[in-house]
Amino acid sequence: MEKGGRSMKSKNRGFTLIELIVVIAIMTILLGIAIPSLNSILGFRVNRAANSIASALDKTRTEAMNRLVGEMKLEKRADGYYISYYLDRGKAGGKSDVQQDQPEKIAPARIQISYSVNGGNESVLQEGQSIIITYDRATGAFLPLQDNTWSQNDILSTLAAGNDIPLKREGNYCTQITVRGGSRYKTLQLIQETGKYTMTSGWN
Repeated sequence: MEKGGRSMKSKNRGFTLIELIVVIAIMTILLGIAIPSLNSILGFRVNRAANSIASALDKTRTEAMNRLVGEMKLEKRADGYYISYYLDRGKAGGKSDVQQDQPEKIAPARIQISYSVNGGNESVLQEGQSIIITYDRATGAFLPLQDNTWSQNDILSTLAAGNDIPLKREGNYCTQITVRGGSRYKTLQLIQETGKYTMTSGWN
């Protein structure tokens, strides 16, 4: 009995130093594999989000120069970032037909998208926040960030009163949009006078 008791005690001594070293080594190897994989995934998402914003800017500029209304809304929701368009689809039943396109998710919430106005400090888009971008119909230049999107009723009442659509022409201009994830980032520099942009990328 005593011999059996000693045997049980010897089996419950815990981990040896060698066992601990082996476990730590395995965990280090696994982390070495997992971290680059995570960075690769986040880097892909950063690229996709930045390219989606660039495509949205191109589309909005074209639409804004050919319609009464062409606006792009970039917003953050609980589950990620979305882009939607507010476009004048022409006349339906003799009336202007402004519609919001189905919002498109461009990035999950763990990606960070920020913007700068007038070349100043960056502001990170928080849940429930958005920026609304549009262009000068005559020149294709960026207009200041709009306070709100134009609904169909807003358009109709404005036109019925014999007025032009009063897009905001004074205020803060969006000069930069940056997408970050993991150790990667991509920045779109918006050129106010031309309505064009340049894109650069790098590592944090």
